[in-house]
Amino acid sequence: MTGLRSTLGLMFLITAALVFGETDCPSPMLARAAEGPVPCNLGSLPSDIQNRLKGEFGSWKVQEPENLSEHTRKSWAGKKLSACPEIAVGLFQSAKTPSYALLLVPIDHPDAGYRFLVFSNKTGKPSYETTVVEKSDDHGASSYFIRKVPISRYFSEESKRKIQVQATEAILMVDSAEQEYEADIYFWSNGRFRREPVDD
Repeated sequence: MTGLRSTLGLMFLITAALVFGETDCPSPMLARAAEGPVPCNLGSLPSDIQNRLKGEFGSWKVQEPENLSEHTRKSWAGKKLSACPEIAVGLFQSAKTPSYALLLVPIDHPDAGYRFLVFSNKTGKPSYETTVVEKSDDHGASSYFIRKVPISRYFSEESKRKIQVQATEAILMVDSAEQEYEADIYFWSNGRFRREPVDD
């Protein structure tokens, strides 16, 4: 009888965790991101984002680790980051709804430019809005990677109020070329992404 009670109690806890867990974490990918590495492939993204990428960015692909320059790969590995260099999932525009940041490069010539996009869901529906945060058609895309960072690392509470930062997380874009190193933080403020150079 004790064994039966234990089994029923365990089943109740698992069911409760599944039911209530969905309301706290609207995205399975965000849940996985909190637990461990973000899956490094487009198939892990919401279907609406996958469809938009196929329709609007058919000649582009996500920046893959093997496309990074040797120097940039070492820089990435040196930071001991477990996420992907091309996909970041976080609370970039809202404190409750996750957004998806992607770094795309041309399929045929991965070093010949990039598109830095953020997909956000503002309606509660399965559709996402696309924001082109930054783009370049210059050579050197193999030295770039992105990652999620907490806003609190770069801004005090006072400065967050002053510049009206409206999210808890931001996107760090790093240019780790052999001759130079530059890091910029992109954060949501007054209805748009703002960019600031930072020390990383």
